[in-house]
Amino acid sequence: MKKMIAFFFSLCLISLWSLSLGAQIQSPLDTREVSASKPLPPLMATTQEVDQFFAEFVRQYEERDIDGFLSLFSSKAIQNQKDSPERIREIYTNFFNQSLSLRFQMREMKTEIYQNAVEVKAHYEIDQVFNKKGESRTWEGKIRWVLVKEDGALKVLSLDYQYQKGGGQ
Repeated sequence: MKKMIAFFFSLCLISLWSLSLGAQIQSPLDTREVSASKPLPPLMATTQEVDQFFAEFVRQYEERDIDGFLSLFSSKAIQNQKDSPERIREIYTNFFNQSLSLRFQMREMKTEIYQNAVEVKAHYEIDQVFNKKGESRTWEGKIRWVLVKEDGALKVLSLDYQYQKGGGQ
């Protein structure tokens, strides 16, 4: 009988311990503590909001509207783990000014929506026409965005991309 009670007590302790471990699981971008008694807050955005954000991102990019495009970035944005907002403005201003037209496409988009951020990974392809003779170049590679909400709107907090050589003409 004592062995049965000890076994039952041990089983209860193991069950409680595993439940407490399960309550601590959270998203990789969410650094807040999760309590078993408190429900998680809602996700930061809906899939529809993310789709609308990227439709606007591509539109502003292809129109080469530097102010409209940069309005989609947080004031704390960082690009490729080093470029400040001022440098981001400089990079895109120069690129847009060198381009007669741009076409931006994304493939294989993978979106993860968390309580405090949205992470999107994709393969990008940019077709750039850079002179009146129609000379062009194609840029392609991997890209990753982390989006946050500021004043109720999604904004780019970080943008990291890699150009894959051999993709350009």
